[in-house]
Parts: sequence; C-alpha cells; structure tokens
Amino acid sequence: MEKNIKKIMFHINSLERGGAERVVTVLSAELAKMGYEVSIATEWQKENEYPLPDGVKRLDVGLGEEESNLSRSARIRKRIMLLHDAIVEEKPDVLFAFLRNNNYRAVAAAKGTDTTVIVSERSDPRAEYASKSQKLLAAYYYGAAAGCVFQTKQALDFFGNSIRKKSCVILNPLDRKYLEADIDAPKRKAIVCAARIVYVKDHMTLLRAYERVIKKHPDYVLELYGGRGEDNAIFQLKEQIRSHSLEDKVKLFGPCNDLEKRLPGAAVSVLASKFEGMPNSIMEAMAMGIPCVASDCPGGVRMLVKDGETGLLFRTGDDAELAAGICKMIENPKEAERIAKTARESVLKCTPEMIANEWLEYAKKVRR
Repeated sequence: MEKNIKKIMFHINSLERGGAERVVTVLSAELAKMGYEVSIATEWQKENEYPLPDGVKRLDVGLGEEESNLSRSARIRKRIMLLHDAIVEEKPDVLFAFLRNNNYRAVAAAKGTDTTVIVSERSDPRAEYASKSQKLLAAYYYGAAAGCVFQTKQALDFFGNSIRKKSCVILNPLDRKYLEADIDAPKRKAIVCAARIVYVKDHMTLLRAYERVIKKHPDYVLELYGGRGEDNAIFQLKEQIRSHSLEDKVKLFGPCNDLEKRLPGAAVSVLASKFEGMPNSIMEAMAMGIPCVASDCPGGVRMLVKDGETGLLFRTGDDAELAAGICKMIENPKEAERIAKTARESVLKCTPEMIANEWLEYAKKVRR
C-alpha cells in the first residue's frame, strides 16, 4: 500500500443502477480488498441500488426533509457543507467524485482540507456542457481539481489545455462475474439490450429495428433489461409494444442483478444510444461472448466497437441499418462467433484489479 494514500472516499448521488454507480461500486470493492479504507458519500438512497460492497462504508451527505424547502442557493450551500463535514470527519487522502454536479460540489467541499480531489466526467461533454454557464463552471471547478479522469480521449479533448494536461483516460472496470460467465452457454434466439429505459438510450429505434428483424426471423424475441428513468420513455415504449401487438415478443425484465446468468447464449446484444460515455453494457456483453451491434454515437462506443472486428456499428437513430446489423449476426453465425471472440479478448484487460491500480497510480501522480 502506498504510504501517502490510505483512505479513499467516493462521492456520487446514489448507488442506483447506472453506469457511473456500477463503476463506483466495483472500484470501491476492489480497493477495499486491497486494504484501503474506503467510503462512499451519497446524497440519497434508491430502491433499485447496487449492493454496498463488503468493507466499504456508506456516508449520508444528503439534505434532510426539513431542508427541502430552502431556496436553491441555500440547498447548494448546505449540500457542500454536509460533504465538507464528512471530509473533515473521515479525512480521506483522496476523494474521487463522479458526475458533473458532484464534481463541482467535491471541489468546493474539500477546500481548506488536505484531501486531494479527482473529478470524473462520465458522459458526453458536448451535451453536458452545452451552455456558456456550464462551460465556465467546468473550467473553474475542473481547473481547481487536482486531476480529472475521463472515459474517452474524445471527452478529454473537449476541455482546454490547462485541464487536459493534468487529466487521463481510464477504461471502466468489468465486474468479475461477467468475465467468469459461461461463454459456451447454449445459443438461444434472443436479441438482448441491457440499458436503463430513458430517451437517450433510444429503445424506440431498437423496437422499430426489431419489427424489421422479425419479418425475416419471426422466432426471435427481444429481451430488455433495465429500470425506468425519470423521464416518460418507459410509457412510450410500452404503448408502442401494445399498439403493435408485440407483448408476446418483447420482454421487459426490469433491473436485474444476475445478467451474467440471463444473457449468455443470446444471439446479439444491442445498444442504440444517442450518446454514451463508456458503455458498460457493451463491455459486459463482450466479456460474456455475445456479439454486439451498437450505435455510432458520440462518446466511447468506438473505443470498444471496431466495426467488423469487435462488433458492428450503425448510424445513430437508423433502425433499418440496425436491423441489417442484427440480421447479419443472426444469419452468419461463424462470423458472429469470430467477432464475439475478438471482442472478448479486447476487454480482458479491464479487470477490477487492473483498473483500480490505474486509478491509484494516477492519484499518486497528482496528489498534493
């Protein structure tokens, strides 16, 4: 264990099942196994959360019910103060913050302490920082952080030189259960998608593509795994399924904690997102030996999916092209198997231990 890093804190809104939350739980679990004292400071709890890893302490830094009626500026100040109090009490050597507003809050809360703050951007910054005010806030707070971790070089390059030169790109860690899944599971006629049902994941394009696919391959089902988001995407999706009489063909399983048992053997895994950070669902499908078809959207998809080598890409929002990619995988099983094998080999480097060590080495480098 490095002498100058013994205690590590993560800050994120909650442990609700999402990409950033999964990375936090996997990293915190691995760091705790390595002997570090690890805590996760969250603002609220959700019903559908990842389990808190063994040996990891959870801290509540959220507003109480009596504070919900405060003005917006007062709530912001209070949330910073609550996180600051947790930092003062826990005295972490390093604080890893995830997602934009948490990043800002962490930098502000750690002011006046000895804690090194490293922020992490998890989405497409072109969408996240589209407004002038957000660009200014990011320049100030990310400039004040000791370091910044990005999932893709494309995201890193969005920012100015002063931020870029102290930043790095680190891939997401894969939960070991996906690396240990049964890659020789019996093949089944299923097209799968593991993603929260929100507009940005564009399940509607997937559904339209699926309707094209079953005209040629009527015995294939579509399995959707993922909880609903805070928008109305789930209602639109359900209405489309009902109005097109697809209830017996499209299965909505909701959030599941055993995808490593449910997904192996599927014919194709699909991601139709409008933009992504580093898509965990694609990495997980690759690890399980499932051939992937993904949208060529802004973000980290192209870092994982090399068209024709580790998967197939389609133009974002183009259901005809997506359907063609799915059919190609179904109709060319040997080619699909070759792609799946190459893809699995490409993500074997993303073990929790290897990725956790990358975060540690970077933290040592920027620690003040």
